[in-house]
Amino acid sequence: MIAFSFFMNLQTGWEMFVKVGLWFISVVAFFMVGCKSRDFNSDIRGKIEPSATRSQSCHETLSPKAPYTPEVLLQQLTLAMNQAASSRTFESENFRDLLFSSEVEGASKGALKSDSLQGDTCSLVRDINASMTKPTHFYWLTGNGRTSFGGMALYKGDVFAEGFYRNRSSGVQGALFSRKAYGPEELFLKQPWFEWNSQSKKFIAKLGNPSERILSHVVREQGGTSLMLHRGTTVKFAEKTSALATLNSFPFGASLGGIFSTPSFEDAKGWASPVVLSSRLELNQLSGSTLPVQSGNEKIPALYAGIEFNYVEVAFLYAPRDKNNLFFDNVVAKCVVSDKAQGNESSFAPPCK
Repeated sequence: MIAFSFFMNLQTGWEMFVKVGLWFISVVAFFMVGCKSRDFNSDIRGKIEPSATRSQSCHETLSPKAPYTPEVLLQQLTLAMNQAASSRTFESENFRDLLFSSEVEGASKGALKSDSLQGDTCSLVRDINASMTKPTHFYWLTGNGRTSFGGMALYKGDVFAEGFYRNRSSGVQGALFSRKAYGPEELFLKQPWFEWNSQSKKFIAKLGNPSERILSHVVREQGGTSLMLHRGTTVKFAEKTSALATLNSFPFGASLGGIFSTPSFEDAKGWASPVVLSSRLELNQLSGSTLPVQSGNEKIPALYAGIEFNYVEVAFLYAPRDKNNLFFDNVVAKCVVSDKAQGNESSFAPPCK
């Protein structure tokens, strides 16, 4: 997660700091490895235009197993957005998770044009290929590339709102990207995404909780019948009692917090300070578990999944002083990133490999 004003305690502050660094590196790399030259125009929305003075050659080849070509992706995604507006599946606010504010009005009327999504075709080929194995943030909402406030990510054919939790848990200020903050129920009920139907070759607009869909992709990618997740943390907060003692820096409303994890062991090592926890969960543990909201009778799912930049994030919700948590209750391994360990931290667990 990138750093926002909701830094609240040490538990995840270091994780956020490391994530900021990793995100900055990924942004720099994103613009350095482009096959086709890409220039930001003077519009502070940062839309990407092909350079008129640099080479336009491209040597990217679309994988034969790709779910669609760039042209089909943009055409069908535009069509799905317009149908979502016409059927009232999406309201105007939902489009703000996906598009620049200047495009929201047209999209909410079902009049979005595919050229509004048009970018560099060569990079889009690369993104489609990459998305067959991991999420790829292909449509960035940026201010001249300096900051990302979401957009869209591809994963296994589907299209998800990038950074939905990051942006909606605290809201986004500014006319170009404005979004209101969501409460815990809205974080589960109002995430927009598009499911790719490989038979009809069309997208189906969805509004709600994509956790089951995202995790089914992860399980197939891992090639097993269970789900392996990893969490980078500190020695102190590698212990369940410390981690669940208070509301952490990733709140779901005023009474619940989230223990965030990812299927990517390498990403978890990047966040480690210096500990990595690994948890294995059976699929039947992931469905049906709920937690109460505030002190009322309403309940929400105990698990959240979304796309953060180029990785899957999975949060296990808890109330302060809970005795149990799905992630911690299923930890099967602990390790220490040796070059991050200080003092006697290296003795906490074996070194990560």
